[in-house]
Formats: sequence, C-alpha cells, structure tokens
Amino acid sequence: MKKIITLIAVFLLSTFNSFAQETITNETIIQMQELGFDDTMIIDKINSSNVDFDASISALTELKNAGVSTDILSVVMKKSKSDTKSQTGIYFLSATDDLDRILPSVFSSSNSNATAQKLVSGFINSKQKAQLLRTQSNNIIKSGKQKFVFIFSSNEIDNMQTGMSDWWFKTATSPNEFVLVKLDVNERKNLREMVIGKSSSLSSTKGISAKDAIDFTIEEMGNNKFKVATPEPLSPGEYCFIYQGNVPTGRANQSVFDFSIQ
Repeated sequence: MKKIITLIAVFLLSTFNSFAQETITNETIIQMQELGFDDTMIIDKINSSNVDFDASISALTELKNAGVSTDILSVVMKKSKSDTKSQTGIYFLSATDDLDRILPSVFSSSNSNATAQKLVSGFINSKQKAQLLRTQSNNIIKSGKQKFVFIFSSNEIDNMQTGMSDWWFKTATSPNEFVLVKLDVNERKNLREMVIGKSSSLSSTKGISAKDAIDFTIEEMGNNKFKVATPEPLSPGEYCFIYQGNVPTGRANQSVFDFSIQ
C-alpha cells in the first residue's frame, strides 16, 4: 500500500514539475484538476507562473463544467484582466465570445489630385488620400452583426510597456477617439484608399470627414475595455478604424486597423 502511495506521489510531483516550464492556460487548469490537484496547489501554480488565460464567457463555462472551483475561476478572471500588455488593441468579438485580434496595417503612400482639379476647374480643389496596399485586408470577418472590443492600457506600468507600434492605447482612453471608415477599392492600382484631407483656394481641412465616418455605439465593459457595435451590420467591403485623437510629439499616425467584411 505504501509503495502504491509513493508511486502516486512521485507521479503527481513529476506531473506538477512538467508544468513548471510552460505557460499556464485554461487547458492546463483542466489537466491539473483531472489529475487531482487541490485548489491551493493550482492557485499557487498560477500565481508563480506565466499565464495566458481566456476569460470569455464560453471559456469560463468550459472550466466550470470541468469542475473548476469558483475560487480558481476568480483568479483566472483577475489574471486575464491584469495581462493588459498582451491584450491591448482592437479585437473582433465572435459569436462564441472569442476575441480575434485585428492587426494594424501601415499606409503605403498618399496622393493628392490637386493638379488634375486645377486643370479642370481653374482653381485648386483637391482631396488628399491615404493608401493601403492590396485590395483586401488580411483581417477577414464574416458578414453579419459585427461587434468589436477595444482594450486600453490600464495603469502606469502598462503605459510604460506599451510600444511604438500600439501607442494609441497609451494615449487614447475610449473608442470615441477612433473613426470607422469604409475604404474605396482601386482594383487597377491594387490599393485601398480613404480621403484624409481636402483643400481649396479658400481653405483646407485634415482628418476624416464626418460624412465618411460610420456611426457606432460604445458599451463600457470595465477595466478599460469597451464593446463597439454598428447599429446595422456592415455590408461586404473594406473598412478600418483610424485614430483621430491628439498625436504625441515625435509620433506619426501612419497605421490603421483594417478589416474585410465578406
């Protein structure tokens, strides 16, 4: 009997040590639960390890159905919220509450049709356009009612860790500082375009025109997370979210969060 107990203890210890070098995920917790680790051991392991938790409703339901206790679920939610550095960004919210990250794209160029307008009308009345390579985004979303999640840096430490590639989420505080725009597709030049400024002999303006901006609603979710949705489903086409707030000194707003509705 003692031999059997010893073998079980050795097995559990070796299994526990096998988790030492890996990131703890939802699946890891389920495995430890099935192997008989108690709540204290699992929570201690979570607190002493790198984690990559999915705290969506569907994922938490799966953990609960696997017998994971409320105490552990609470730690999973807390650790998931505190991992702001990896979460910061714009996501598409799927029907199963999974978050699919929308990766930003960089403008390839910009142009102005001032010369052509002057030849036609005798005075300058031009549009400045920003252009993205290719006629379709790599971020593909199926048609239907679309929902998005914006996640911003939540504290001073996160702000210091926010990099050059995602400085919007250190500077901005809500999706109100972003504009949703439908992009014009230029098949001949293999580009997607949007108007970012207009000028005439009398005046000039910069930024996205109010008539080109697509309306969306904002629902605060807590912990600097916001759910964004359009009143009506977006029709198939190319779109992007672009930051329109104050640009920090030394930074340039040269990226957009583009996606394709199919």
